[in-house]
Amino acid sequence: MYLPNKDGQPDLVKLFVEMFGLAMPEKVAEAVVKRDVKMTFDPVTGQLIQVVMPFESRSEVMTLSVDQGWVTEASVEDVKLLPGVHRTMFRLSGGDWVSREIVRDVRSGRARFVINSGDVVWWGNQGLTVEQSPYWQRVNDTMLRQLPPPDDEMRAAGLEGRWYISVGNHEVWGDPQIAGVLSAVPYLKDLGVTPDRLIYKFDFKNVRFIFLWSGKYDYRSPSLWDADRPKYAEQMTQLQQWLDDAKAKGIRKAFIIFHYPVFARSGLGPIPEPDNPHKVIASYAKDIELAVFNGHVHTTELYEVDGVKYLMLGGGGAEQDPILPGRTSIKVPADYPLDLYWKGQPPKEEYNYVLVDVEPGQKTKFTLNRFRPWAAEPFASVDLFT
Repeated sequence: MYLPNKDGQPDLVKLFVEMFGLAMPEKVAEAVVKRDVKMTFDPVTGQLIQVVMPFESRSEVMTLSVDQGWVTEASVEDVKLLPGVHRTMFRLSGGDWVSREIVRDVRSGRARFVINSGDVVWWGNQGLTVEQSPYWQRVNDTMLRQLPPPDDEMRAAGLEGRWYISVGNHEVWGDPQIAGVLSAVPYLKDLGVTPDRLIYKFDFKNVRFIFLWSGKYDYRSPSLWDADRPKYAEQMTQLQQWLDDAKAKGIRKAFIIFHYPVFARSGLGPIPEPDNPHKVIASYAKDIELAVFNGHVHTTELYEVDGVKYLMLGGGGAEQDPILPGRTSIKVPADYPLDLYWKGQPPKEEYNYVLVDVEPGQKTKFTLNRFRPWAAEPFASVDLFT
C-alpha cells in the first residue's frame, strides 16, 4: 500500500479499515484497526515511518517500514511458532530491480515486449487513472514510460505498445471498470479490451498470445475462477476457437496468460475444480507448443503436465507470503504434479522475471533472472525446463 501522511492519521486509519474489510465486516475491521494497528511517526518530520499490525493468523505480527508513503520493507513474526524471528517477505527494492532489468532488456533489443499476468497495482481506492493513482504513476515511472515505442514489425502486427497485461483481481479492486488499466495502456482497446470484455489475443511472428480473465477476489475461495467478463464457460469456448484458428493457420506455438494459477503447491493454492482449464488447454498440446503464465500466488513454481508448461511467476515484486511458516506448502493429493523450481524445498524470498526466446522450428527457451537479497549469490540466471 501507499500510505500518504499529508492529511494526518485519520485517513490512514480509513485506508486500513478498507483493506481489512476485504476479509471481515466493516465494523469488525474498524475495531481491529483501532485496537491492533500501531503507527509510528517521525517526531521531527511528522511522517509515518513504521506500522505494526496483525497478519494472516492470530499469532502473526507484521512490521512495515515506510518512507515517503511507500512501504519499503515488510517482515512477519509468528509469536507462537517462531517468537523473536522476523522473516522479511517484502523489499520494495526487489520489484524495482525487476523493473530496471526488464526495461534494460527491452531497450537493448534482448526482448521485444513484456507480458504481465496481473496485480501490478494495489487497488483503485486512492485514484483510478495514471494521473490520479499513485500506484499507476509508479508503474508508469518505473516501467511503461521507460520502454521504447514499438518497432515497425510490431506495428504491422497491430501492437502499439511494449507491455501487455492479463487483468488480475487487484486491477478491479476499487476499479471495476478498469479505468487504471485503460489509461496506462490505452492500446489494449485496439485489441478489443473494454470494461465488459477483459480477454484478448494477438499474433506475432507466427506465435499466438491469448489473455484471459480469471476473476475478482473472493476470500472464501481465493483462487476461484469467477470471471464475469465473460464467464468461465464462455472463455473456454473462446479459447478453443482461438486455438483451433491457430491450428488452421499453421501456428504451432501459443502462450496463454491469466492471473490465477492452474497448478500451485503453496500460498492460496490453484484454481479449484470444476473451473480449472487444464483439460481444455492440454487437449491442444499434441498440435501446439503451449506455455501458460500465471501469477496470484506470490512465489515462483514451474510445472510440466500433459505436454503443457506452466509458469507461476509471483516473484515480480509483491510480498512473498508463501515463505512464511504454515504457507510454504498446502495439502495436495499424493499424485499432484511436482514443482520443478523449488523441487520440494520450501520457497524463499525471491524477485525474478523470465526471458522467453522463441525461434521457428525450435523448442522455446525459458531463462529466469533472479534476485535473492539474503543469499550469498544474490543474482543468478537459471535455465528452466531443462
